[in-house]
Amino acid sequence: MRYLGLFIAIILFINVHPASSLEPQSATSPGEIETAKYHQFVIINASPINFYPSDIRSINITIQNVYNYSAFGVSAMIDEGKADPLKFTDHLQKYIGNEIGPKNSFTVMYDVYIKDNVLKGIYYIPLTILWSVQEDGTVQRQENLLIGIIVTENPQDIKIDTVNITTIPEHIKSGDEFKLKVLLKNMGSSRINQISAGLDVKAPFSSVGSSTEQYISEMEPGQSAEVIYNILLDKQAPSMLYNFNFTLDFKDYSNRQQSQSGSFGINVEEVSEVYIQDITLDPTTLNPQSEGLLMVKVANAGTNEIKNVRVAVFGGEKLLTQTQNFIGIIRPGGGNSETTSFGVSVDPEIDIGDYGLNIQINYDDVNGQHRSMSNLYIAKISEASSTIPVSDETLNAIMYVFLFAAMSYGIFILVGFQINKNK
Repeated sequence: MRYLGLFIAIILFINVHPASSLEPQSATSPGEIETAKYHQFVIINASPINFYPSDIRSINITIQNVYNYSAFGVSAMIDEGKADPLKFTDHLQKYIGNEIGPKNSFTVMYDVYIKDNVLKGIYYIPLTILWSVQEDGTVQRQENLLIGIIVTENPQDIKIDTVNITTIPEHIKSGDEFKLKVLLKNMGSSRINQISAGLDVKAPFSSVGSSTEQYISEMEPGQSAEVIYNILLDKQAPSMLYNFNFTLDFKDYSNRQQSQSGSFGINVEEVSEVYIQDITLDPTTLNPQSEGLLMVKVANAGTNEIKNVRVAVFGGEKLLTQTQNFIGIIRPGGGNSETTSFGVSVDPEIDIGDYGLNIQINYDDVNGQHRSMSNLYIAKISEASSTIPVSDETLNAIMYVFLFAAMSYGIFILVGFQINKNK
């Protein structure tokens, strides 16, 4: 389709301007052929216009008499010497009819043979129309027209398909070194040679231990071959689908250089995103009717931002004043974290023992997919102590006071005894 505009432009140029030899030959005697001063015949359609090397196909050329008077004894002729490298497999001159009336059209068909070594491009069929302006043929004229055709590669002759893409390991995460295997297959009908398979490796990927351009000597029709690339992914690469451009350069059956370009995607999966970094209970020992705080620290160890982070605690109906808290967003990198707190108010009628709290983290990942993870925390409920608990520091202080008092009392007794003795 991209050549259609050029083809139409060529046809319009030929049809609008006078014939290539605008200076008419003098018709000095009846029967002598003169070149038309102006186009009486124009090409209004040609089909098909796309051909492949080695093609033998029929082209239908529709021509119209644009004048308001008839043309007699009309015929069409191709000068094969001017058509090279195009060849024709049938008669070069064809009789059209005794009379082509005003504004009437006719179609002439030629079988075109394209040599197998013809290069891609636009070629022209030189077509000459011969006619007479008199029924008796005494005044004859000719007009030269050109029909443009396009020669392209036959996609069935030369075609390499990328039939499979695999990675080792199968699942790729940030920081991984992996092998990328590309399976190629010659889907055409001819052998291809000197195949170069180039992979466009860009950050956050880099090539390690192998070239980004791999080579295959030849591939017969239907034959498959595999190229392998060793690739390292940066540790800070976010998880997403990455696109690789892939180029194939090779030589076809006629030793002409060909090129194919395409692309494929590699999915980098997210590393473990969220974990519970710490759970703190204050006070550490709970009794019936005691109060405190349960603090949950949530960290993002992944490479992408997580959203709508929510913390829910199941099993704390007789322990907690609320069972759900909303955090929001936790950004990636360096184990960024957020802490949320749950009020503790132990039911006075609660049974003594261990209570399992299922702490669940819910969030949305970079792709908007809902995920969750959980951790079990054991809260201990003990009997309330009937004595006032005394810490080690307090005991030490009491001991120091007791020793000081005892020593002072002893000194006081000795001093008193000595005074009485002196009397």
